[in-house]
Amino acid sequence: MAYFPFGVHPPDPPDWFRTKMEEAGFNANEIPLWFLGEARDFTVPAALLLTLPPGYVLGRHGHPCFRFEIVVQGTLDAATGKMAGPGDVFTARPGDLYGPHTAGLEGCTTIEIFSELDGMFRLLYETSDGGVGEADIRKGEFPPNFTPFPDQSNVRSSES
Repeated sequence: MAYFPFGVHPPDPPDWFRTKMEEAGFNANEIPLWFLGEARDFTVPAALLLTLPPGYVLGRHGHPCFRFEIVVQGTLDAATGKMAGPGDVFTARPGDLYGPHTAGLEGCTTIEIFSELDGMFRLLYETSDGGVGEADIRKGEFPPNFTPFPDQSNVRSSES
């Protein structure tokens, strides 16, 4: 069993992932990610440590996979009428749109588990005509009015 203290993620992503991320212009070592299966492609389930700075707003969106999220630090207004705190959980089915999510005054850290890694990179959003669009951030696509993810450099890898 591997052990990772809070804020530490595996330092060496699989070669297939590193290669695909480099092709898309990303540094795989900077993505705080755990691979939760044996698949050697984007069908593998994965968990992401997401750190949002105070007041950051992650717009309404969804993913084409199952998603489970737990707040581990700080607070999050998830547009549910309640402020979520450590231990609170959100779930979404493929295609469900949720949010916006707004980090509280102290920021928020969550762990998001995706049934397929592919779905983590594919963002679903409402279009101006009420339909659903899709953007793949690996291709440099983003939903309209999307605020880029905050710098994750404060997340330490086990190399630190």
